[in-house]
Amino acid sequence: MDAVLLDTSVVSLLHPKKRGNPLLARYQAHITGKVLALSFQSVAELWSWAEENGWGEKQRAGMEDFLRKFLVIPYDFELAKVWAKVNAHSKKKGRRFEAGDAWIAATAVHRQITLLTHDRHFVDLDLPGLDVVSYVSEETL
Repeated sequence: MDAVLLDTSVVSLLHPKKRGNPLLARYQAHITGKVLALSFQSVAELWSWAEENGWGEKQRAGMEDFLRKFLVIPYDFELAKVWAKVNAHSKKKGRRFEAGDAWIAATAVHRQITLLTHDRHFVDLDLPGLDVVSYVSEETL
């Protein structure tokens, strides 16, 4: 079975707090029947919701349950090397990534997994090895 890496912008659409968001329909065909993977960085970003919004034990337990549905790809030494390449490439393109976005892109490149994202930073980056599916470019800013 194929896997896809969900950027935080897409995995958040699957969270019960976002249930019914029409944007999810755009990505559904790319999710259905796939192993849904997350970078360790996306897990950290999702937990920041809990911290920033003062979630209680019940909501935090819900987040634990939600995150258990995904294959979480951890940091490793080789991933750090790919992160450096991603970061350097984005700078050369004049599109400096935040560190977190670079970790997510590096995870997709390192593991050769298609990245589903609704984050403009990843679109048209022309990064070797990065396969991106995004519908963000279809929206008017």
